[in-house]
Amino acid sequence: MNQNVEKITASFGLEDSTITKKTEQKIESKEVKLYFDPASQNTFKNAVKSTIDKMISQIETKSIYAAFQEQLGEETTAFDQEKFISFKEIVPKKGHQEIIPNSTQHNVPAWTLFAIFFIVIPLSINLVKEKNQGTLIRLRTNPVSYFTVIAGKIITFLIICMIQFYLMVAVGVYLFPHLNLPALQVEGIMGLMSIVALFSGFAAIGFGILLGTIAKTQEQSAPFGATSVVILAAVGGVWVPVFAMPKIMQVIAGISPINWGLNAFYDVILRNATLIDTLPEISYLFLFFIAMVLISLFYDEKKRAV
Repeated sequence: MNQNVEKITASFGLEDSTITKKTEQKIESKEVKLYFDPASQNTFKNAVKSTIDKMISQIETKSIYAAFQEQLGEETTAFDQEKFISFKEIVPKKGHQEIIPNSTQHNVPAWTLFAIFFIVIPLSINLVKEKNQGTLIRLRTNPVSYFTVIAGKIITFLIICMIQFYLMVAVGVYLFPHLNLPALQVEGIMGLMSIVALFSGFAAIGFGILLGTIAKTQEQSAPFGATSVVILAAVGGVWVPVFAMPKIMQVIAGISPINWGLNAFYDVILRNATLIDTLPEISYLFLFFIAMVLISLFYDEKKRAV
């Protein structure tokens, strides 16, 4: 930059005679590498780059003024400002091909979780029916604990959840391309996606067991189950991305099990995460399941004691 200032002052005949002319060298442009989360929107990326660009422009301007002050002893605006820092966005790549997030990578896991959590309705209705029809009493006459009875339902409905998951993945892989939509790429990540879906199913089943244990009639369990799942989906980011929500809603979204599952799917599909990377969300889902089952068992025992 000092060479540019010396060149400009020399063109005006203001070059100090004591300054020895140096061999002109081309200033190599510096590069700032920006690493963005693949789930980030283009508007967010542009805002970040615009802010950093403004900061760099201020630094360049101050440096040029300082160089002129050193040469002339006063400020001047007669200079050509040359940007010497550029941007290069680093995006995920598979081989030599860039991986660009698309709508399918959001819609398939989002609606999969929505479908999985709707298992709450038939599960809770089933439990209420057994209580009202006396089936549960006959089951409890067997020498088994209430958890054993619940475990059978957990396994059954967990299989249903996984069938829903694989059907939604099949739609994303095979049907979407025929609708001129991007196909869901599952090569190398199907195993991790299945694990996330499995623990999401556990969370949904735990919620359904709690609702079915507490509710006394189908009219209580069905409407409340449907409404609560819709609220969890809306808050969890199924319809509106969490980052677009107000700050208070972003905090509330953090307590939705659907949001935990959705973030885990994002980690696997968009961020090339490993099983260890998804452990926090998976742990939250499983702890939610355990908490729901324990509360159900505790409530059932207290109710029977009365």
